[in-house]
Amino acid sequence: MLAFLLATDMRRKMLALPAAGVVICSLLRPPISPAQQFVEEARIRTPEEIRENTRRPLLVPVEVASWPFHKLSSGMERGFIAFERHRIRERMNLWTEELRHHGVQARFGGSGEGSGFGGGGTYTLHAGKANSLQFLGLATFKAYQEFGIQWQSTTPAGSVIAESSYQWRSDENFYGLGHNSVRTNHSMFALRQTWAGLRWEYQVKGRVRWGALYRAAWISALRGGDPHFGPPDAFFSNLTGYGTQTRLGTAGVYFDMDGIRNEYQLGGATHFGASYQHGFGNSSLSYFAYETQLEGRLPVSRESSAFVGQANFELTRARHDSSSIPFYMLPHIGGSSTLRGFALDRFYGRNLALLSLEYRYRIHPFVQVIPFFDEGQIFDRSEDLSWLNWHRNYGLGFRFRSAGGATFMRVEYGRSSEGSEIHIVFGDRERPPLRGPFRYGAYKR
Repeated sequence: MLAFLLATDMRRKMLALPAAGVVICSLLRPPISPAQQFVEEARIRTPEEIRENTRRPLLVPVEVASWPFHKLSSGMERGFIAFERHRIRERMNLWTEELRHHGVQARFGGSGEGSGFGGGGTYTLHAGKANSLQFLGLATFKAYQEFGIQWQSTTPAGSVIAESSYQWRSDENFYGLGHNSVRTNHSMFALRQTWAGLRWEYQVKGRVRWGALYRAAWISALRGGDPHFGPPDAFFSNLTGYGTQTRLGTAGVYFDMDGIRNEYQLGGATHFGASYQHGFGNSSLSYFAYETQLEGRLPVSRESSAFVGQANFELTRARHDSSSIPFYMLPHIGGSSTLRGFALDRFYGRNLALLSLEYRYRIHPFVQVIPFFDEGQIFDRSEDLSWLNWHRNYGLGFRFRSAGGATFMRVEYGRSSEGSEIHIVFGDRERPPLRGPFRYGAYKR
């Protein structure tokens, strides 16, 4: 019994030892080197640490196969972090604002789909004043060129605009006329167009505008520069307008009403235009052209997504004594701005009908993802309008925008009855006030 009591008393005293005793015991141990301390800290002691620091053999092939993806994603993440840390976007905005203050504005792309990578800029004298003069220059690595000059005088009664433009488009697609054209008859031609004119325009608080214009133009369709595709006359004989210059005048009027205040708010826009084309000299060309664009937006989620519906109609009506209209002046569809599941300028005809539905969803302040559905038809007479003659496609696109709201690149994948198409467009431009017989770079839809 005495031995038991002594053992219990010794146990209580050992449990009641102060912390200083522990410190004294630790001091009596031999010193630990830094290398030994690192090994002690890195030692795996628990089952959780074992699972975190070991790999099952079955996962090794998966990790090896996914290594490039992880390497790429981690590199992109580091790049985005460095981009934000060094405030590259803010610096670019300050630089562009400084250039704009001096009348200089750089442009990225803007020559249209299929024109290749390039850009240019504008230089404006007396920007923001009642009288201004602007010069435009664009060029691409595929030899597309555009030069223009515009003088504008703003008065309480409206704006008077004198303008002139020159374009050289080295490779334009042509597959034939009508909705039954064959894709294997793919040819290319070069287009040179020069025009000069005078325009009057009146604008009401930036939402409503109407105007009238007159232009004189010289347009030629020549042999294309791509040796992989033949000229149009290799597939189509007696094609009106190929290999000759067309000289004509254009008189027209237009009306625009823009009720779209925000990308993701309820609103709509309308555009109506009518023009009359008449040939110069011995040319008997004489026809009317009518164009209509409608757009409506229905928000789904505030400031992040919306449905966008669009409709586009173009009608051509030749007078009874008119000569045949040159093929390149006719309406055409196909490509990023119209039917995105078909090749660029896939169908040509006298009249055009186009419908489109998009769901625009913002995944980043400057990036949109856009599922879409398009359908359209080229027809010569109203009797040709048929459910079977409509061309339809669906797909997915991405739109990359700058801090100012301008689109600097679009990437779109479309699927149709003729297969798949990928469209990449650098830089969008505002829609021209009146299309008429001229070709422009891709404009904002």
